[in-house]
Amino acid sequence: MIPYEKARNLVMEKAQVLGKEKVKLLEALGSVAAEEVRSKISVPPFRNSAVDGYAVRSEDTVGEGRLTRLKLLAEQPAGDYYRKKLGRGQAVKVMTGAPVPAGADAVIPLEETEEDDDFVILKRQFRRGENVRAAGEDVAKGTVTIKKGMVLKPPHLGLLAACGFNKIMVYRKPRVVVLITGNELCRPGERLKPGKIYDSNSTILQALIKTSGAELLGLKWVRDELKSLVAALKSAARRADIIITSGGVSVGDYDLVKTAAWRTGAREVFWKVAQKPAKPLAFYELKKGRKSTWIFGLPGNPGAIMISFVEYVWPFIKKCSGLKDFWPREVEAELTAPYKKKRGRLNFVRVRLSQTGNVWQATPLGQQESGIISSLAQTDGLALIPAEADLMPEGTRVKVHLLDW
Repeated sequence: MIPYEKARNLVMEKAQVLGKEKVKLLEALGSVAAEEVRSKISVPPFRNSAVDGYAVRSEDTVGEGRLTRLKLLAEQPAGDYYRKKLGRGQAVKVMTGAPVPAGADAVIPLEETEEDDDFVILKRQFRRGENVRAAGEDVAKGTVTIKKGMVLKPPHLGLLAACGFNKIMVYRKPRVVVLITGNELCRPGERLKPGKIYDSNSTILQALIKTSGAELLGLKWVRDELKSLVAALKSAARRADIIITSGGVSVGDYDLVKTAAWRTGAREVFWKVAQKPAKPLAFYELKKGRKSTWIFGLPGNPGAIMISFVEYVWPFIKKCSGLKDFWPREVEAELTAPYKKKRGRLNFVRVRLSQTGNVWQATPLGQQESGIISSLAQTDGLALIPAEADLMPEGTRVKVHLLDW
């Protein structure tokens, strides 16, 4: 077994950005911007009305208690452009978003006016600029709207669209294939036969991959049979940057992932980590010319799958996607109860988090076994109990990795 810290560093040393691609805006959601983007236009590109009303010259309006009567020249909805300049004593009816005509410097809301045939009557004096949005009020031409390395979220895509862009250069997301092993597995929804258990691993991994931002190319159930597993690995390697297997990495007669990986020409980076759960975690490199496909052999128990994905696969995907901040978010917390374990392996302990002032408290949950899913549904974070520790008294300060799913 190798220490957790060494295993984690070996994984992250191998993670490399996979290249750039220009994609449509909606396809870029969740991706990392691969270049800086500057607006080529001002937003809005022209002065426009903030309300439905009348564009006027503020100097034509008068004080409180008196009425102003202005000649109504035209009506201008959004999308139209009134090309004449407004003169003294004149007004143009405008809708929200419509350009404010030349010569006008204020817009009077409809509710503060009355129409009388071809005239509009104003009920008070108005200031220059009232209800007028200036050109470039939102974004000035040449402004940096997207910084390189930024994770693209819905507001960023909206901003790019407002600036006239329909595509953006991003770092390519890793492409993943999942292989589920285990003859004992039955798919959810089917009748559960004697000796079978429902497969939760495929659902867990699909959800985790979707949350990570990687692209899931495919998922396949493979029998515990060496020939089938070798064929599945070779097929997946032709398409994927990352292959994730579940089960088959321990020392039983039907744990065939290690042998199958060797048969495909993969090189073992490590197998077995001094941690609990997920001790038999395996990591392989399969070279194809200048390109490599990376194989994560995850244990078969669902708790171990979730924890090893968060600690190893998720950061690997993030770094390959162009993110600089790829490690799990971490806080320091005080244990609210003692925790006892055997020395020799780092333990990932599922905890609930609470906070008193600036101090975090971590409460270990009852069921910590690798096959348990229910306690993970209640978990806020994973407390890292060092390999050399045996008894951690109440109040001991520990590192906690937050579960961002």
